[in-house]
Amino acid sequence: MTDTVSVPTHPLVDPTRPDRATRASRPLPVDASRPRHPAPTSDGETAPAWMRLLGATLLLAGFVLTAAVLGWPGDAPEVALLVPGVVALVAGALLLLARSRIAVTETDVVLGFRPLPARRIARRRIAEVTVVEADARTYGGIGLRLHRGVRALILTPGRGVRITDDRGRVTFVRAEHPERLVLALAA
Repeated sequence: MTDTVSVPTHPLVDPTRPDRATRASRPLPVDASRPRHPAPTSDGETAPAWMRLLGATLLLAGFVLTAAVLGWPGDAPEVALLVPGVVALVAGALLLLARSRIAVTETDVVLGFRPLPARRIARRRIAEVTVVEADARTYGGIGLRLHRGVRALILTPGRGVRITDDRGRVTFVRAEHPERLVLALAA
């Protein structure tokens, strides 16, 4: 029988310090005029399994329909027959690739909803940040929701970060660890 509990240890190292500073022990110069910020923090959520499955099904159906119309023997197909296939291809790709993201950098909060371009909120413009619980009913559905000064990026129900800027605009982003984002914004 073997001993699975014991962990091999190495002999203790002599704790003496070198007489002169070595490269690894030299302190880095700090610019006092520039405030120190924590490393960028990022969070978000991916599309739920049912949405990815629906997206894959629409993508496959759109591909089959488009291929069938284009492969039809005889004269060129009507353009109107291609529209449903292309719409299914685009909708399927959007559902399959959907992902919301929020990242806190030194100067901005970057909000992303793939495949759309990212939106930035300057940290100096943020008036309030809170952690709230939300679902599809709260903002009128899933995905990117825009309604009367409120922008929401929500794919699944749960907790997220609600950011209010100095103009009164509210932005909600669903996140796995919203407390980390609030702490990063407080720093």
